[in-house]
Amino acid sequence: MSQTVKQYQKRFEWPEIGNDNLIEFLDRSLFQKKLAQTYIFAGPEDLGKSTMALAFARNLILSDRQEVRDFSSVNSDLHILNREPGKKNISIEAVRDFIKMLSLSSFLNSYKIGIIKGAETLSSEAASALLKTLEEPRDKVIIILLTSSVDLLLPTIVSRSQVLYFYPVSFDIIYDYLVKELNLKRGDAKDLAALAAGRPLLAAKFAEDEVLYTRQLEAARTFLAFFNLNIPDRLSVLAEFLKGEGALSADKAAGILEIWQRAARDLALNAVNCPELIQHTALNKELDIAGACLSSLNSEEALRHLCKILDLLSMLKNYLAANVAPNLVLEQVVYNL
Repeated sequence: MSQTVKQYQKRFEWPEIGNDNLIEFLDRSLFQKKLAQTYIFAGPEDLGKSTMALAFARNLILSDRQEVRDFSSVNSDLHILNREPGKKNISIEAVRDFIKMLSLSSFLNSYKIGIIKGAETLSSEAASALLKTLEEPRDKVIIILLTSSVDLLLPTIVSRSQVLYFYPVSFDIIYDYLVKELNLKRGDAKDLAALAAGRPLLAAKFAEDEVLYTRQLEAARTFLAFFNLNIPDRLSVLAEFLKGEGALSADKAAGILEIWQRAARDLALNAVNCPELIQHTALNKELDIAGACLSSLNSEEALRHLCKILDLLSMLKNYLAANVAPNLVLEQVVYNL
């Protein structure tokens, strides 16, 4: 006799797509008032870590006020720490100011929530200062660290935190969301869901921001064009693309390298005849042209060559982290394809 699995009935408001298991866990924690002092939301960008942290903070602050439903004062008890633009790390001074704000009395004697975005960029001094705060917990203060990788955080911070891992969302869920909730045409939804590679927020950003979507495709198209050009022409194509990027920071260059990694992965998938896994479905023509440039190689040699390119792109990200000039890093791809 089969049993019907009942869908979990949420008691609070949460993001609409993805991370259902985490939503259920946090929803139960709020309802049962079983809360950690520190949370770590870990996973790649655009999986919904920030959106979930904001929803959790809002739900916690408002639920703690019982009959008092003062929505306007939520932000007074919510503090967000970001790395400053152009800075490599979050400084100890920024963390001290953040801790000071959390130590002040809350509005209506409610919870105070602190969110640290890009927690892996905390300087060693800043991380130590934060650890000292975690070692001396304050009543009704909760800190949420958002990070791309738990391994990049101090182990002593991780050991004092509730770690929640965010994973990519399936293509079908993202596709259905784009069609049913955002009213996209099916063909467009297919291209955006594939390009988002399991990241629902990125798919939504593409749907809402045509410029962002176009630049993403143009970055991949630029990389694919390299395969059919000599080095001087590659440099010209790269220079033309970068005109539209504005000031080229290390972060922006890292984003371009990530797009190029995905394009190289698509070429590798074509080489092993797995077109259903390709992310840049809107660039099938460009992928075929770039792949034809590898036609002198058999499939095994082509795959080996593309793996070397993927290794190169990963290594160049490390160059950016070592403060090599971003334009010089991107030019290395031109010279070494």
